Order: sequence, then C-alpha cells, then structure tokens
Amino acid sequence: MTCSQFNAALAAWQQLLAAEQVVIDTPSIRKAETATFATTSSVLAVLYPERDQLAACLNIAKQYKQQLYTISSGKNWGYGSQVPVSSDSVIVNLSRLKRITNYDKKQGVVTVEAGVTQAELAQFLLEQGDKHWMDCTGSSASCSVVGNTVERGFGHTAYGEHVKYVCGIEVMLASGQVIKTGLHRFNDAKAAGVYQAGIGPALDGLFFQSNLGIVLSITLWLMPKPECFLAFYISTEQDILEQLVESLCQLKRQGYLTSLPHIANAFRVLPGLQQFPADVAAKQIYPLPEQELSRLKNQWQVGRWNVSGALYGTKGQIKLAKAALKTHCRRFKKTQLNFISDTLLSLIEKYQWLLSKLLRRDMARVLAVLKPVHMMMQGKPSDNFLASAYWRMPTLPDNDFKLDQDGVGLIWCAVVAPADGQCARNIETIVSRVLTSFGFEAGITFTLLNERCLDAVISIGFNRQSNDGIDWDSKALACRRQLYEQLLKEGFFPYRLDINMTQFMSEYSSLEYENVLQLLKNTFDTDNILSPGRYIATQ
Repeated sequence: MTCSQFNAALAAWQQLLAAEQVVIDTPSIRKAETATFATTSSVLAVLYPERDQLAACLNIAKQYKQQLYTISSGKNWGYGSQVPVSSDSVIVNLSRLKRITNYDKKQGVVTVEAGVTQAELAQFLLEQGDKHWMDCTGSSASCSVVGNTVERGFGHTAYGEHVKYVCGIEVMLASGQVIKTGLHRFNDAKAAGVYQAGIGPALDGLFFQSNLGIVLSITLWLMPKPECFLAFYISTEQDILEQLVESLCQLKRQGYLTSLPHIANAFRVLPGLQQFPADVAAKQIYPLPEQELSRLKNQWQVGRWNVSGALYGTKGQIKLAKAALKTHCRRFKKTQLNFISDTLLSLIEKYQWLLSKLLRRDMARVLAVLKPVHMMMQGKPSDNFLASAYWRMPTLPDNDFKLDQDGVGLIWCAVVAPADGQCARNIETIVSRVLTSFGFEAGITFTLLNERCLDAVISIGFNRQSNDGIDWDSKALACRRQLYEQLLKEGFFPYRLDINMTQFMSEYSSLEYENVLQLLKNTFDTDNILSPGRYIATQ
C-alpha cells in the first residue's frame, strides 16, 4: 500500500461517509495509537460506518489494498486498547451498530450488534421486565458485549463462560458478503436461537479470536433471574491457595456453586481501595515491601487470598449451598466467610458512617468496591472497577476513566490450567518470582471457569507517566515476555493475547496448525485487509 493508494481510499471513504464518520485529525489519531503499554503501530484514519455502509467501506479497502483494523468499543485495555497489530492501518470502529433485537422472554435469547455496550444491554433487559440477567465483566460498563465475547471473555454468574452461551453469529466477510451461522442460515428456522450446532460443519469457532471476518452481531442466551441471590466472600490470612481451589472445585462438581468464583490475592484487591503509598513511591521502593503490604492488609482487612462468588436458585437451593460452603470453610483456620444479601448491603450503605467509626475503616471506599461487585454478579455493569488500574498512579481521575490518555500502565496476561490446587500454586509461584524481579506487584486472580478448568489473570501495573527515571514501559514488556516464557515452559498457555503476542505464540504452535490458519486466511481474506496479524500470525 502506497501513500497515493491510501489517499485515494480516503477520498472514497470521505465521499461515502459523513464528515464526522471519517476521523483524520492529529489528536484523534494519536489517541487511537495509544494503549496502556508501549506500542509502535501507526494509524492513518478512523472510520465510524453505519451497518449499511460497512460493505462499501470494505470494497474501497480491497480496491486500494488498504489494511483495516476492526474494533467494537476500542476499550480492550491491557490487551492493546484500539491499537492495530500492523502499522499504517485504518481503524473501523463498529460503535454505531447498536441494535438489540429478537428478545425472547420465554427462552431468554437476544441478539446484540457489535456496538452494544454492557450498560445498554443491562438497561434494555431492565426495561423489558427484568426477567433475565446478562453476564458482565469487571471492565467498563461502556465496553462492547460482542467485543468481549469474541475474545472469549468471561464474567461471574452461572453464564460466565460467554462463548458457551452464544447461539449463532452474523459475520461480514472481506468480500462484503454476510453469513449467519447455525440454524440462522435458514429462513424462519424456529430453533435458530436455541440450538447451537446447526446442521453440518459449524463455522462459529472460526470467528472467535480471529481476523477471518467482522462479527456484526451475536445471539446470546441469558440467565433467568433467579428466585434468590446471595453473594459470598471468603477472606483468609493463611496461604491456603491449593485448599481453596480444591474446595471450590468440589462444590462446583457437586452442583452447589454455579457461579464462577474468583480467588484474588491482596495485590488484586488493594488497588481497588487505594493508590500505591505515596511515601513508598517517593523512595522508589518497588515492588511494595512486605511490611507495607501487611500494614495495608490490616488497615483494609484484606486477606492473603480473597474469594468472591454468588449463589443463585430457589430458597431451598441457596440454603443447601450456603450450608455446604460453611462446612468447607470450617476446615480452614483464620478464614472468614461472609454472606451478603441485597437487604444487608442496603443496611451497610445506610449505616456506613457508624460502621466507619466502629470498624475504623473508610466504609465509603469499601462500598465503592463491594457494591459494584455485588451488582455485577446480578448482571449490572459498572466503571468502578477501573479504579484498580490506577494503583501506581498518584491520584484517581475525578470522573471519567480514560486509561490510555491518563498514562495508566497495564498489561494483562491470562493463562488456563486444570482446576487443580497444585497447578494454581505453580502458576502463582512463577508469577510472584517474575513480576517481583522486575519491580511489579504480583497481582493475580484465579477464576474457576468450570469444574475442570481455571483461569489465572495476571496484572502488570505501572505508571507510564512516572517521573522517577525508571523506564517502566520497557520493564513491563520485558517482564511480559519472561512471564510467558516461564509459564509456557511449565505447560501453562494463554487463553487470550494482547496485540503484540500472536507472532510470539505462533513459534510454540505446530507448523501444521499454523499452515491451516494461513490457508483459512487466504481463503476468507485473499488480500489480507482484515486486522492482519491479529491471532493469525503473518507469514
């Protein structure tokens, strides 16, 4: 692609789209090129097409050999935000695709387009009678439902493994042709929204974590609003990670736990409650010393390991699950198990001033974390969790969280493993050793995706605007690489990648598989214009 080709493509897009739909001003381009870690890819323009304009935009790109990079909301923080994998790309922002259709109140099925946010779907369901809950993530309420799902993201409720609850997707290929998967490819198939497999080869999987097409919409199964809901929290001073994993797995296998319990260490909980201590930062002591960590844990009553989860079902089911949890937790010393209902949460809110005095804790800040977690497990998203990304920043923003522009440094690394206590311990040991050696706090959360598999999400957090003379960007990238190398060496592979790691991971893959991926790419996208290098390595 030459400069003249881009200029010709730009002129064609400007003729097709309204002025506000083609963004080329320098401040906006610089914003699009900025993530929460160092990147080098350049952006030439950002397009905001309507759905019926998208095929024409692709045709222009094909005509002038201009590579595109499609995003839903562009808030893929920690994984690359909206920055393309390849330089000289034009971003196609799908945020104008806002339709929510085909809501079936009896079956709990709905179709959402790529631009629909978590907040918009949650509000839609509330307005439709609050019969169903969506499963949301701990990211922004303004993040795309489709964007997270095609990245195989997960949440907290019984429907937390998002891909498992997709029943058909609508995809635009590089040619502009639109296909629907499953039974949706047939006109008026009554089971299209309730039967996932369809007939014959299923194409759905080709378009998750993929650059083979543009996902326009997905059909989702929703969680029926339960008769009863009860959140639970476990906090322990003991280093009993293995026992926690094994106990929670057993409860899941026995059917008592249907939610996706999260097991977080102190370095994943404290950032939601405060910033890195300013006096320690002034002395440039990194990572946070053990003595200071102990002080903060005591101040906020945060455990070495902290579990959050929820019970869903009838009153009888909740009673049985609650008793089973209590039985398991009695086995552990210095471990607290608390249950919080909607009523109890309201009372904590009402009397927070009194509790602050009695407990000598800032209950307003505690509630700023506790309430959003409680509501998230009922399918109600929030922006409050983004505060934890500002751990190394001197202050929190007054209102809007703009991680990329605020200089927040964040890289997520996420690996999967068997739901086994020893596997969790092995991962935790590697993470602690590697991150600490580079001066980062070893924040990690384990999530039981199901009774067989757990996920470990590791945060590398820093301040990209730090004036301490330390090149945190370079340290973070070096830390990420060494962390992956150590985890892969022990057989722990990622479930999701940031924009820089596809080529790296392809070196660990079988040649035969990589060749098939290239064959698929050449078939679906002959000119390689759709997000080149994203999840399918460029050869």
